[in-house]
Amino acid sequence: MTIQEACDLLKGELLDNGYEYGFYLDGVKYRPDPALGFDAGFQRALLTDYRIQNPSDTQREKIGTCNDVALLMKTLLASRGVPGKIWLLDYARGKKFHTILTFQAENQVIYLELTPQSRKPWYGKELLYASEAQLISEYRKTDCELTDVTDSVRAGSTPEFILSRIG
Repeated sequence: MTIQEACDLLKGELLDNGYEYGFYLDGVKYRPDPALGFDAGFQRALLTDYRIQNPSDTQREKIGTCNDVALLMKTLLASRGVPGKIWLLDYARGKKFHTILTFQAENQVIYLELTPQSRKPWYGKELLYASEAQLISEYRKTDCELTDVTDSVRAGSTPEFILSRIG
């Protein structure tokens, strides 16, 4: 699969398909209330109740966190034989986290940000790296630590890879 085909697959599902930031649990959608600024109630639910969603739930309900979207993207690509890795970005050592997916195609490592409601200027754009080492190096320049959490992002589990870092 080419880079363009892989990106088209992911964008076709996630870019303009009505996905919202939040999570789905036991038939209920949890969303932050933007009118509150920082929504303490949503944050509390995220830290105590949230479980990484089954990709089929994320896709059906059109809601998810960065963990859920990364797992859905990995699943979509894996169904086409494209390998992917899920990374935890740890900004400012435990103050802010984000989970992303990278995949390999055409001898490149590609990061495509498609988390719902992303405000990043690179939202929906492919970022290409020659290697994982280059990706890690670029993020270290911004005081961000990257950790491969692929094996820890499992449907039904708590995001211990994040919770264990919150201090």
